[in-house]
Amino acid sequence: MALSLKGRSGDVNESKWFDFDDETEAKIARWDNDKFSVGLQRFRTVFQEKRNRLIQQADQDGALRFTDEMAQVEEDEQTEFEAQCGLMGRYIVLDMRTKGRDDGKLVLDGEVYQYDADLGEQLLRKNIDFFLWASGKAQELQSEAFSLAEGAEKKPSKSSSGKSNGGRKKSTTPSRSS
Repeated sequence: MALSLKGRSGDVNESKWFDFDDETEAKIARWDNDKFSVGLQRFRTVFQEKRNRLIQQADQDGALRFTDEMAQVEEDEQTEFEAQCGLMGRYIVLDMRTKGRDDGKLVLDGEVYQYDADLGEQLLRKNIDFFLWASGKAQELQSEAFSLAEGAEKKPSKSSSGKSNGGRKKSTTPSRSS
């Protein structure tokens, strides 16, 4: 296998335009892109730390009981779905446009918009079909990249003459030893 700067799975920042419906297309990035992965991990870490603090506080107060109150979400607390929508609007759904428009803008409910992360987040939050579609396309891109990389790894390199071990042939002439 030859070395490559792209690494095992190609460019994780790779993106592609997909048709969402007859009128709209979106530029989707791979699910495993670095910024999305880091952002989601940070959210989960903070969420876990907050939960652990609440459990420790309840334990210290002698009120540690697993009831419905422990599962309640505060008004200002962000859920994982909301966090994913925000991150996907910024790092997965990179752009959107209405087909046939020369200016590359998006028409929603009769209004013209320039795509930005806030608009993406709103669309993902309010339309579960779009959320699932964008997630699926991002995961497809990731799977395709891994499949291509896996196929490239299985091909023998040109320097191996098609042999699986690719090693150098041993000389058949005896060596002279004195």
